Amino acid sequence: MRVGALWLAGAFLLSPDRGRAESLLPACPGENEPEAVAPPAVSSAASNPDAAANLPKMALDDAVYILGSPGRWTEKDWVIAGGAVLGVVVSAMADVPVRDATQHHRSAALDDLTRVVEPFGSEYSWGVLGAYGVAGFLLHDADARDTAIDGVIASVIASGIITPSLKRTFGRARPDQTDDPLTFRAFHSGFESLPSGHATQAFAVASVISAHSDKVWVSASAYTLAGLVAFARVYHNVHWTSDVAAGALIGTLVGRGVVALNRRIRSGDHSIKIVFAPIFSGVERGAGVTVLF
Repeated sequence: MRVGALWLAGAFLLSPDRGRAESLLPACPGENEPEAVAPPAVSSAASNPDAAANLPKMALDDAVYILGSPGRWTEKDWVIAGGAVLGVVVSAMADVPVRDATQHHRSAALDDLTRVVEPFGSEYSWGVLGAYGVAGFLLHDADARDTAIDGVIASVIASGIITPSLKRTFGRARPDQTDDPLTFRAFHSGFESLPSGHATQAFAVASVISAHSDKVWVSASAYTLAGLVAFARVYHNVHWTSDVAAGALIGTLVGRGVVALNRRIRSGDHSIKIVFAPIFSGVERGAGVTVLF
């Protein structure tokens, strides 16, 4: 099953002029206001500030909300998104020069540095989140606990859903597979360079840690480490510069989006509701999702 297709064809319609999503379910007579929508499966994570006790439901709410966010974007949001994508495209102009420069200036010091930092875009990042989790749950540190929860959710959405879907969709060859950065074969197994999964993961975790801290040195350290992970992927010739730029963008946007949404949920903001309901129409079966905020 291709998650990318499910992401792009989510079962909900969005209404940017009112700032809320409309259910695919046909409205019953007289149901013209959001309050009239029957909530057979409203996530309790949206009404219970104890996020730790409702982690699965909170994660599901976050996934639906984040993956469906493009449908709620205003014209200004689309312009900003277009500018971000343009930035990634422009960075592609540096793909070959940066690849050549890194490969021609390899050194023992850079070899050691990149070998140490690269795992922070994969298994080490989970260790970092685990450390926050231990501090949060065992030492009763609510902020550390929330950092761990938000980091895990952001990682799953960004690195487990969005980036793998885009990798398969674009089908871009890695720099160690070709000298041409414009080699694309959509849905081709083995061609999965764009975006960088390591960069996505590193920046998702860094953005969550930064958003939960008011200390400049924490944010600077988190993003510096994430940047070094991105550099390591280019240095090891497994990603183009534009690959890591795209991954950094995805990780940062998802991480900060998850933190912002979960802050509202934990504060008991009852304006956020996600309703799931079945759709039965003759022989057709499906599900409808309504996002109210």
